[in-house]
Amino acid sequence: MKDKKFTPIKIGYKYSEEKDFTRRFNDKIKTFDALLTYLNKFISIDDKNDFKEDIYETFLNLFLEKEQANFPPNAPINSILKFFEVNTNQLQTLIDEFNAIDFDLKSVNMNAPEEPKQDFNIYTQTQEQNELFNAIDKVISSLNTLEKKRPIYKAPLIQALNFCVNYDFAKQRLEPNTSLILNKRLP
Repeated sequence: MKDKKFTPIKIGYKYSEEKDFTRRFNDKIKTFDALLTYLNKFISIDDKNDFKEDIYETFLNLFLEKEQANFPPNAPINSILKFFEVNTNQLQTLIDEFNAIDFDLKSVNMNAPEEPKQDFNIYTQTQEQNELFNAIDKVISSLNTLEKKRPIYKAPLIQALNFCVNYDFAKQRLEPNTSLILNKRLP
């Protein structure tokens, strides 16, 4: 008896996760740019990637490197910041807003940010799921062929097929129910 090699099949797409991923990326970049615009009033920023990790510490080091020579060696840092009208509360608020957005920018070049590529496809995980998907797909193909010859009412069909299929309103067609195939609910 031959063992069949399992090959995952794409059975769906996580549209809402992709939209959320893109929204969080854009929000993080927008917040980062607002933060650097504020910091740029006090220091020149050559490489935005320097600010991906500890923003406040990086700013403080660059700021003191630039301005501390104009002050006595024992001058308190807060006094220097106040003299140059650095609003540390506003700075901390901007940093907190940036950190509150759940998105990892470690792999992103901040000088020319591009959204990281991610696979939002839904795949089968077992050979049994492949077989179930193929069986449901054959039923859908047969129904599509029949519909060309005679109108079909899809709502009762979905129930009659025990919810093995869903109706995709955006595409106006029946599709295999990925939750049923994977035997779990999708978020």
